[in-house]
Amino acid sequence: MNSGLTKLVCGFLEKLKNPFHRRTVVPQPDDRREDYGALIEILQSEERERRERQYHAWCDHFASEGFTPRGLTGGFEVHVELQPKRWLQDGLDLIDSRKGDRRSPLSDEYLPYPVFQMGAEIFLKGMWLYQHKECRELHHDSYISPEKRKHYDSELKNLSRFHDLLEIIQKVESIERYRRDRLLSRFLKIVGNISKQFYHPLMDDEKSWANGRYPCRFYNDSAKQSSPEFFNSYPKHILVSRLFAEATERVEELWDTESG
Repeated sequence: MNSGLTKLVCGFLEKLKNPFHRRTVVPQPDDRREDYGALIEILQSEERERRERQYHAWCDHFASEGFTPRGLTGGFEVHVELQPKRWLQDGLDLIDSRKGDRRSPLSDEYLPYPVFQMGAEIFLKGMWLYQHKECRELHHDSYISPEKRKHYDSELKNLSRFHDLLEIIQKVESIERYRRDRLLSRFLKIVGNISKQFYHPLMDDEKSWANGRYPCRFYNDSAKQSSPEFFNSYPKHILVSRLFAEATERVEELWDTESG
């Protein structure tokens, strides 16, 4: 323990142990504030030092020559997840990865393009998986054969080869259960229009949605000008987050009713 902290704490304890001091000495408000302020300052300093040591130890671990990455054991291999709820939850986790404007701490938080694009894509593909009964019935430790995994993996990729949200939304909208549900058909329309208004990549090639996840710059070759930003506005994160959270509840409710 820091010597200053030790001295300060021992002083407090000594006052508490001395009955005469407790009966006769009335600590002044200013004295108490100074003592507590000094104690808090020392504790904060020690916490900063602890975190600094922890950070350097963490870096040293991953920079060491003997570092060995983890690997699969017991005959396991990685393949596509087919449990729809996992897709919805992973999409929600990304949607909740909001960002604020460093230049204005009081500004509304928002979702940068790569975060919204990936979060929405994963969520929508989870909605697509829900239509398949064998996927809905999967549990934590359910097994799916390699042939079926390959089939669904191919189907998911074919929803859009180049991660086009509008194309994926169109495929999900074609599912009858969603088309007949007022809340979810409205959700899909809103996500589509949000994508068009704020997150459309504005590139003129088939891979524009995928390429839009990387840092982009806008050019005017005629005027020989460029800008890192063009549409410098996004919807408020709190609104987008609520939209997806309410859709999650409705999707699960809809297919739970189907299973029942």
